[in-house]
Amino acid sequence: MAELSATLTAPEAEEIYHTLDVYARECRTDGDTRTADERRADALCDLILDPRFHHTSGGKGGVQVQVTVPATTLMGLDDQPGDLAGYGPIPADLARELAAEGTWRRLVTDPLSGTLLDYGRTTYRPPAGLADFVRARDQRCVFPGCSRAAKYCDLDHGICYPEGTTSACNLACLCKRHHKLKHETEWQLTRDGDRFIWIAPTGLQYIRNPEPIATPRQPQPAAPTRDDPPF
Repeated sequence: MAELSATLTAPEAEEIYHTLDVYARECRTDGDTRTADERRADALCDLILDPRFHHTSGGKGGVQVQVTVPATTLMGLDDQPGDLAGYGPIPADLARELAAEGTWRRLVTDPLSGTLLDYGRTTYRPPAGLADFVRARDQRCVFPGCSRAAKYCDLDHGICYPEGTTSACNLACLCKRHHKLKHETEWQLTRDGDRFIWIAPTGLQYIRNPEPIATPRQPQPAAPTRDDPPF
Protein backbone atom coordinates (compact mmCIF):
# COMPACT_ATOMS: atom_id res chain seq x y z
CA MET A 1 0.00 0.00 0.00
CA ALA A 2 1.07 3.62 -0.49
CA GLU A 3 -0.06 7.06 0.60
CA LEU A 4 -0.63 9.95 -1.83
CA SER A 5 -1.04 13.53 -0.62
CA ALA A 6 -1.31 16.96 -2.19
CA THR A 7 -1.09 20.54 -0.95
CA LEU A 8 -4.00 22.50 -2.44
CA THR A 9 -5.94 25.67 -1.86
CA ALA A 10 -8.71 25.19 0.69
CA PRO A 11 -11.58 25.60 -1.83
CA GLU A 12 -10.02 23.07 -4.23
CA ALA A 13 -9.41 20.57 -1.43
CA GLU A 14 -12.98 20.94 -0.14
CA GLU A 15 -14.45 20.54 -3.64
CA ILE A 16 -12.34 17.44 -4.38
CA TYR A 17 -13.20 15.84 -1.04
CA HIS A 18 -16.91 16.52 -1.53
CA THR A 19 -16.76 15.06 -5.07
CA LEU A 20 -15.17 11.87 -3.74
CA ASP A 21 -17.69 11.69 -0.90
CA VAL A 22 -20.69 12.08 -3.22
CA TYR A 23 -19.31 9.50 -5.67
CA ALA A 24 -18.52 7.04 -2.86
CA ARG A 25 -22.05 7.29 -1.43
CA GLU A 26 -23.77 6.97 -4.81
CA CYS A 27 -21.74 3.90 -5.80
CA ARG A 28 -22.37 1.99 -2.58
CA THR A 29 -24.35 -1.21 -3.10
CA ASP A 30 -26.06 -3.70 -0.81
CA GLY A 31 -23.53 -5.90 0.92
CA ASP A 32 -20.69 -3.39 0.41
CA THR A 33 -18.44 -3.89 3.44
CA ARG A 34 -15.96 -1.11 2.63
CA THR A 35 -15.60 1.77 5.05
CA ALA A 36 -16.40 5.32 3.92
CA ASP A 37 -12.67 6.11 3.60
CA GLU A 38 -12.09 2.95 1.56
CA ARG A 39 -14.90 3.90 -0.81
CA ARG A 40 -13.47 7.42 -1.19
CA ALA A 41 -10.03 5.95 -2.00
CA ASP A 42 -11.60 3.69 -4.64
CA ALA A 43 -13.53 6.68 -5.98
CA LEU A 44 -10.27 8.60 -6.38
CA CYS A 45 -8.80 5.75 -8.43
CA ASP A 46 -11.92 5.44 -10.59
CA LEU A 47 -12.20 9.14 -11.33
CA ILE A 48 -8.51 9.52 -12.22
CA LEU A 49 -7.54 6.18 -13.78
CA ASP A 50 -10.74 4.92 -15.41
CA PRO A 51 -11.16 6.46 -18.91
CA ARG A 52 -14.96 6.25 -18.57
CA PHE A 53 -14.85 9.06 -16.03
CA HIS A 54 -12.51 11.41 -17.90
CA HIS A 55 -14.06 14.76 -18.85
CA THR A 56 -12.73 16.77 -21.77
CA SER A 57 -15.01 19.79 -21.45
CA GLY A 58 -13.03 21.28 -18.58
CA GLY A 59 -16.22 22.00 -16.67
CA LYS A 60 -16.84 21.19 -13.03
CA GLY A 61 -18.98 18.29 -11.89
CA GLY A 62 -21.68 20.26 -10.13
CA VAL A 63 -20.12 20.12 -6.67
CA GLN A 64 -20.75 23.22 -4.60
CA VAL A 65 -18.66 24.77 -1.86
CA GLN A 66 -20.27 27.23 0.52
CA VAL A 67 -18.46 30.41 1.46
CA THR A 68 -19.94 32.90 3.95
CA VAL A 69 -18.58 36.42 3.58
CA PRO A 70 -19.89 39.75 4.96
CA ALA A 71 -21.42 42.14 2.42
CA THR A 72 -19.02 44.86 3.57
CA THR A 73 -16.09 42.62 2.57
CA LEU A 74 -17.64 41.92 -0.85
CA MET A 75 -17.98 45.67 -1.40
CA GLY A 76 -14.34 46.25 -0.42
CA LEU A 77 -15.23 48.32 2.64
CA ASP A 78 -13.24 46.06 4.96
CA ASP A 79 -11.24 42.83 4.92
CA GLN A 80 -13.14 40.56 7.30
CA PRO A 81 -12.31 36.88 6.65
CA GLY A 82 -14.79 34.62 4.89
CA ASP A 83 -15.74 31.17 6.13
CA LEU A 84 -15.40 28.09 3.92
CA ALA A 85 -17.91 25.47 5.10
CA GLY A 86 -16.10 22.37 6.34
CA TYR A 87 -12.75 24.16 6.50
CA GLY A 88 -12.86 27.45 8.39
CA PRO A 89 -11.70 31.07 7.89
CA ILE A 90 -10.19 32.12 4.57
CA PRO A 91 -8.65 35.51 3.59
CA ALA A 92 -10.92 38.27 2.34
CA ASP A 93 -9.26 38.36 -1.10
CA LEU A 94 -9.92 34.64 -1.63
CA ALA A 95 -13.51 34.98 -0.39
CA ARG A 96 -14.14 37.80 -2.89
CA GLU A 97 -12.58 35.74 -5.69
CA LEU A 98 -14.85 32.76 -4.95
CA ALA A 99 -17.91 35.00 -4.63
CA ALA A 100 -17.21 36.53 -8.05
CA GLU A 101 -17.37 33.07 -9.65
CA GLY A 102 -20.31 31.68 -7.66
CA THR A 103 -24.03 31.99 -7.01
CA TRP A 104 -24.94 34.46 -4.29
CA ARG A 105 -27.51 33.87 -1.58
CA ARG A 106 -28.42 36.60 0.88
CA LEU A 107 -28.34 35.51 4.54
CA VAL A 108 -29.54 38.11 7.04
CA THR A 109 -27.68 38.08 10.35
CA ASP A 110 -28.25 39.68 13.70
CA PRO A 111 -25.79 42.65 13.75
CA LEU A 112 -25.11 42.12 17.47
CA SER A 113 -24.60 38.35 17.65
CA GLY A 114 -23.77 37.45 14.04
CA THR A 115 -26.25 34.53 14.10
CA LEU A 116 -28.78 33.89 11.33
CA LEU A 117 -32.28 35.26 11.74
CA ASP A 118 -35.15 32.76 11.68
CA TYR A 119 -37.99 32.07 9.25
CA GLY A 120 -40.40 29.15 8.83
CA ARG A 121 -41.89 26.67 6.32
CA THR A 122 -44.72 24.17 6.58
CA THR A 123 -43.87 21.11 4.43
CA TYR A 124 -42.37 17.82 5.62
CA ARG A 125 -39.30 17.89 3.39
CA PRO A 126 -37.37 21.16 3.88
CA PRO A 127 -37.30 23.24 0.68
CA ALA A 128 -33.85 23.96 -0.71
CA GLY A 129 -33.81 27.50 0.67
CA LEU A 130 -34.76 26.36 4.16
CA ALA A 131 -32.26 23.49 4.09
CA ASP A 132 -29.49 25.90 3.04
CA PHE A 133 -30.56 28.28 5.82
CA VAL A 134 -30.42 25.63 8.57
CA ARG A 135 -27.09 24.22 7.38
CA ALA A 136 -25.59 27.70 7.16
CA ARG A 137 -26.89 28.50 10.64
CA ASP A 138 -25.72 25.31 12.38
CA GLN A 139 -22.47 24.96 10.36
CA ARG A 140 -21.91 21.45 11.81
CA CYS A 141 -23.71 18.72 13.75
CA VAL A 142 -25.33 20.31 16.81
CA PHE A 143 -24.14 17.62 19.22
CA PRO A 144 -21.58 19.35 21.50
CA GLY A 145 -18.04 18.64 20.31
CA CYS A 146 -19.05 17.03 17.00
CA SER A 147 -17.19 18.55 14.03
CA ARG A 148 -19.13 16.86 11.21
CA ALA A 149 -19.85 19.57 8.62
CA ALA A 150 -23.54 20.48 8.21
CA LYS A 151 -23.62 19.59 4.51
CA TYR A 152 -22.94 15.95 5.45
CA CYS A 153 -25.67 15.92 8.14
CA ASP A 154 -29.36 15.03 8.19
CA LEU A 155 -31.97 17.70 8.92
CA ASP A 156 -33.83 16.46 12.00
CA HIS A 157 -37.26 17.62 13.18
CA GLY A 158 -36.95 18.43 16.89
CA ILE A 159 -40.68 17.81 17.32
CA CYS A 160 -41.73 15.06 14.93
CA TYR A 161 -43.85 16.05 11.94
CA PRO A 162 -46.77 16.75 11.74
CA GLU A 163 -46.89 17.79 15.40
CA GLY A 164 -43.81 19.89 14.73
CA THR A 165 -43.54 22.14 11.70
CA THR A 166 -40.81 22.08 9.08
CA SER A 167 -39.29 25.38 10.09
CA ALA A 168 -35.90 26.71 11.05
CA CYS A 169 -36.81 26.73 14.73
CA ASN A 170 -37.71 23.02 14.59
CA LEU A 171 -34.86 21.74 12.40
CA ALA A 172 -31.29 20.93 13.35
CA CYS A 173 -28.29 19.36 11.65
CA LEU A 174 -27.39 15.94 13.03
CA CYS A 175 -24.73 13.58 11.72
CA LYS A 176 -25.76 9.96 11.19
CA ARG A 177 -24.31 8.89 14.53
CA HIS A 178 -26.00 11.54 16.65
CA HIS A 179 -29.25 11.35 14.66
CA LYS A 180 -29.38 7.67 15.61
CA LEU A 181 -28.42 8.55 19.20
CA LYS A 182 -31.41 10.92 19.45
CA HIS A 183 -33.99 8.50 18.07
CA GLU A 184 -32.77 5.10 19.30
CA THR A 185 -31.49 5.83 22.81
CA GLU A 186 -32.67 7.73 25.88
CA TRP A 187 -30.75 10.88 24.96
CA GLN A 188 -33.05 13.89 24.46
CA LEU A 189 -32.60 17.10 22.47
CA THR A 190 -34.46 20.29 23.39
CA ARG A 191 -34.18 23.94 22.37
CA ASP A 192 -33.86 27.07 24.49
CA GLY A 193 -33.98 29.90 22.01
CA ASP A 194 -30.91 29.45 19.81
CA ARG A 195 -29.29 26.97 22.20
CA PHE A 196 -29.42 23.19 21.73
CA ILE A 197 -29.65 21.30 25.01
CA TRP A 198 -28.79 17.60 25.08
CA ILE A 199 -29.99 15.62 28.11
CA ALA A 200 -28.11 12.40 28.83
CA PRO A 201 -29.86 9.32 30.29
CA THR A 202 -28.19 10.26 33.60
CA GLY A 203 -29.94 13.64 33.56
CA LEU A 204 -26.79 15.65 32.86
CA GLN A 205 -27.21 18.47 30.36
CA TYR A 206 -24.80 19.42 27.58
CA ILE A 207 -25.35 22.76 25.83
CA ARG A 208 -24.39 23.67 22.30
CA ASN A 209 -24.52 27.46 21.87
CA PRO A 210 -25.15 29.06 18.45
CA GLU A 211 -22.05 29.86 16.43
CA PRO A 212 -21.93 33.23 14.64
CA ILE A 213 -21.36 33.09 10.89
CA ALA A 214 -20.27 36.72 10.75
CA THR A 215 -18.05 38.83 12.95
CA PRO A 216 -20.30 40.42 15.62
CA ARG A 217 -20.47 44.19 15.41
CA GLN A 218 -18.59 45.84 18.24
CA PRO A 219 -20.67 48.31 20.29
CA GLN A 220 -19.78 51.94 19.62
CA PRO A 221 -18.91 54.20 22.59
CA ALA A 222 -21.63 56.64 23.49
CA ALA A 223 -21.16 60.17 22.22
CA PRO A 224 -20.25 62.63 24.99
CA THR A 225 -22.99 64.93 26.21
CA ARG A 226 -22.64 68.56 27.28
CA ASP A 227 -22.40 67.45 30.89
CA ASP A 228 -19.39 65.21 30.21
CA PRO A 229 -15.91 66.69 30.84
CA PRO A 230 -13.92 67.39 27.65
CA PHE A 231 -11.03 65.13 28.79
